[in-house]
Amino acid sequence: MQDTARHGDGASDGQPRCAPFSAARLKLAQPAWHRAWLGLDRNEAALAFVATPIGMILLHAAFFAALALSFQISLSAVALVGLTLLGCALFPARRLLVMAASGLLYIVLRPFRSQQQQDFAEKLREATPELVELPHLAWQAPIAMGFLLFCGLALRLQRRYRASLLARRPVLTQFAVLAACIAATGLLEPETPAYATLWTFIVIYAASFFFLSYAFVDQRGRIERPLPFYLGFMRPFWGGPSIPFKTLTYLATFEAKTKAELAATRLRALKLAVWASILAGLHTLLSATFYDVADWPTLNEALTMTAQGEPPAATAGWLIVAKNFILTVLATAAFAHVFVAIVRMAGYGIPRNTARPLSARSIAEFWNRYLFYFKELLLDFFFYPAFARWFKAHPRLRIAFATFCAAFVGNLLFTVISQVHLVAEHGFLGAIMRFESYVFYAALLTLALILSQLRKRKPKPEDGFWRYEVTPRLVVISFFAVVQIFADESGHLGLAERTDFLLHLFGI
Repeated sequence: MQDTARHGDGASDGQPRCAPFSAARLKLAQPAWHRAWLGLDRNEAALAFVATPIGMILLHAAFFAALALSFQISLSAVALVGLTLLGCALFPARRLLVMAASGLLYIVLRPFRSQQQQDFAEKLREATPELVELPHLAWQAPIAMGFLLFCGLALRLQRRYRASLLARRPVLTQFAVLAACIAATGLLEPETPAYATLWTFIVIYAASFFFLSYAFVDQRGRIERPLPFYLGFMRPFWGGPSIPFKTLTYLATFEAKTKAELAATRLRALKLAVWASILAGLHTLLSATFYDVADWPTLNEALTMTAQGEPPAATAGWLIVAKNFILTVLATAAFAHVFVAIVRMAGYGIPRNTARPLSARSIAEFWNRYLFYFKELLLDFFFYPAFARWFKAHPRLRIAFATFCAAFVGNLLFTVISQVHLVAEHGFLGAIMRFESYVFYAALLTLALILSQLRKRKPKPEDGFWRYEVTPRLVVISFFAVVQIFADESGHLGLAERTDFLLHLFGI
């Protein structure tokens, strides 16, 4: 958890290098076109060309073609992204203002994190006689604007009263406010406008919870930005998941300052978008092979078969687990690459969210490479506060406890907040029970991360090829492939059924 090395596209990613021969031989083995493509953002001719008007047009056209081929965002999202990037290209000195304005429009049109949240809000409206005739936009947009007003007031209060609890503990205050809002719904009658309005507000709040958290953190820095800038990033224009790319100050550290830097950043964006489309295509091809040609069951189908007393053979079960891991990594990487590529095309060369996770030699390194920004969120709001406060005289216990706060407590809180609407649908206890399998997954992950960080003996090149290059990676991949059995947030089957499937894999 404490490994915060930034990772990028090139060879210098903060990771140890093995024997010197490998890099040289690998470079010689690469086709010339592949070397040229990888070095495109360092090619002087390419940089000069994309800085010209025609080059900029062709670059953006190629970028949007790659986005379309990735199938990771909808056509309406592509339109908003296109207009925003056009504004960033025409007004590079005001790109942050353009992005914030686009974000304000986006949160009004699409204030929810997921389709499940959108469907929940629609059910609330349809179940309320006074609201059922209203178009969903006419119903949700005012609540989204009310949420923005709420955020603006909260940020203004933090600025004015810097000694208050809100200023000193903004995230803790947010948890209290969200809990109070949920408790208040119990005082309202279902199927009434007040009930529907409050729950819709809660879901919008949950979708932007950590974006607001980062805005609170950013305001404590040296640079004081206008409030609309923060409000424009409660749901950034690139959409996607509810995992922020940290603060606006962090974003600014990667801003392209010169025409040459901007050209290089945009070329890296194109490369990443193309890579995302390749991964998405590979995911589609493998899915068709596994499901349509080979007729393999999904992991959830295999779990259901086991729960019904008809489990697949152990060998087939292991193949299903391996297949699920491969498809999950491909889908995660393609999805994350698209949004990082969009930010880069806007002129901010931020690190990738997923960067060669299969090369990791430890559990902690895989976690850093696989979900970089989610890991950073857990570090910022849970690991570092615990690390700075508790067990200072006991270094190993200090790391273990801070990791527990991040990987277990923070992980679970993030998951519960992102699906807070389940409380309305199933009650508090019912919603908590749906996460029993995910709680077990978080516990396994936390234990593995603690052991990985406290382990004194790390693999070294002198250990030999197998013990350095192969065995550690196989152990890490196997661990994450197996724990995926329990990494479920949907409530499909419980911990007992998933444990039965795992035991069946080992012939028990």
